[in-house]
Amino acid sequence: MKNLFVTILILCMSASLFAQNRFDVFYVAGNYNFMQTTDINTDENYETVFTSNLSIPIVLKDSSIWYTSVDYQYFSMNNEYLSTDVNPIEAFNLHGFLIRTGYIHRFNSKQSLQIIFVPRYMSDLNASFSKSLQLGGMVMYEKVKNDNYTWRVGVIYNQEFFGTYIVPVFYVDWNVTSKIKVKGLLPVYGKIYTQPSEKLSYGLHFIGLTTSYRINEPDFENYYVDRKSINLSAFTNVNLFDNVFMEARAGYSLSKDYGLFAENDKVDLGLPLVNIGDDRIRANNEFEGSPFIHLRLIYSIPVD
Repeated sequence: MKNLFVTILILCMSASLFAQNRFDVFYVAGNYNFMQTTDINTDENYETVFTSNLSIPIVLKDSSIWYTSVDYQYFSMNNEYLSTDVNPIEAFNLHGFLIRTGYIHRFNSKQSLQIIFVPRYMSDLNASFSKSLQLGGMVMYEKVKNDNYTWRVGVIYNQEFFGTYIVPVFYVDWNVTSKIKVKGLLPVYGKIYTQPSEKLSYGLHFIGLTTSYRINEPDFENYYVDRKSINLSAFTNVNLFDNVFMEARAGYSLSKDYGLFAENDKVDLGLPLVNIGDDRIRANNEFEGSPFIHLRLIYSIPVD
């Protein structure tokens, strides 16, 4: 398993990324985490992930945009860390359906304002529909400094099952040099990569996410799962043909956790990396970091 991970990492560091600015219309992706074994269970533990996204921007007469995207996420964990002191849980199968829709108003060619509404359905599909809904949104101001540098600043809000979650965000799209690029929505995700030629690039990618899911399992009818993940990886993106690309990542989950909490056990305020007033009583064991691989198939179109 270790040799497989090293081989994929080397491949990722030596493959290519198409240079032109593009908009990703659709993707499907899979992720596999090689979770560590423990003294309790020497069998292989794992997390499998499937995600997909469809994005549709509609350009209006004034060059503003009505933007809509639909996401589906599936997480499956087979790991003894899920077990509680009283009741063992063999696995979680969690589903997320997200809609992002809203208005991107262009004041001029250099400035715009994004107002996006983000409702979610986050559940194991056994919990009731009403209890599995979340409401959220995002507001961001964009400034195009020049052809090589664009930034945005704003805030993301979501009403997670553990309470209000707020993330101040800063987006950057920066051509540091003709070969070195930086792009990301900090602190959610980002990448830095070098581009020695039009069809060759390689670099590093990170993503840090916090999400929560309502569950309705035997003995856990009024509980939710607080999922936290921070992944660091090497990446590549290969132009297979026409507008179809394949992205590969291989790296390590610095943090990978599925906390199990009672329905009414919440925090005062959730923030990136820290929660205010977090006196929750966890019902299961903490997870450990682990290596992972990620593959993504993308339909992407060029943009001006």
